[in-house]
Amino acid sequence: MARIFSILVVLMGVFMIILLCLCWAGMDTELSEQLKALPLLMSDDFEDGNAQGWQPNIPEHWEVAEEKGSLVYRLMAPGPPGEVRAPTSWSILKDFDVTSFIFTGRIKCKADATNIHRDVDIFFHYQDPTHFYYIHFSAISNGVHNIIGLVNGRDRVKINHEPPGQSIARMIDLEFHEFKVTCNAETGEIKAYLDDIKTPILTTTDKTLRHGYLGIGSFDDTGSFHDIKLWGKISEQ
Repeated sequence: MARIFSILVVLMGVFMIILLCLCWAGMDTELSEQLKALPLLMSDDFEDGNAQGWQPNIPEHWEVAEEKGSLVYRLMAPGPPGEVRAPTSWSILKDFDVTSFIFTGRIKCKADATNIHRDVDIFFHYQDPTHFYYIHFSAISNGVHNIIGLVNGRDRVKINHEPPGQSIARMIDLEFHEFKVTCNAETGEIKAYLDDIKTPILTTTDKTLRHGYLGIGSFDDTGSFHDIKLWGKISEQ
């Protein structure tokens, strides 16, 4: 009898875990469907040989170049440190000031694969060089690598929920990686995905910056970018 009772307890526990997972999945699907209603604002594979619509902070550090039969947008050199501790290189989509958005594409870090601090960054709600969010995709996870960072007039701070050292770091090689970043401006929910586009590796909820521009770049490395797409809601501010 006691054995049967123990089995029932275990089965009830398994059932509760499954139920919770289904609830969480349903919540994520609901958010995804809400964001999927956003209109496509731009799509750029750079195959026309130019980067019109992009605004680099240091234009001479960027070029459209061929890699393995395709044209990509390439960051050739990192920029100098700014007035606050923050990424040094970016190129912004200058025509789209958005609130909620989905931002996707393919990214490659061109730093030596043995460098565990290598990174490629995705910028969003960019307002000026000292006010923006960024996703730091890296080969190592700690308090400053592989994070969602906020630059708000001072040195960047980590704001993602994942504890230092516990986010999944996948920028470990010289291959292209598929990324997706989503933001629901109404709830402040932010998610970043790399390779596995169904399961985020970085998450947070923050409403410090409610709108701004999207961009690509790096903290202090070089990289290549391809197949960039943006769905979003244009800001009324």
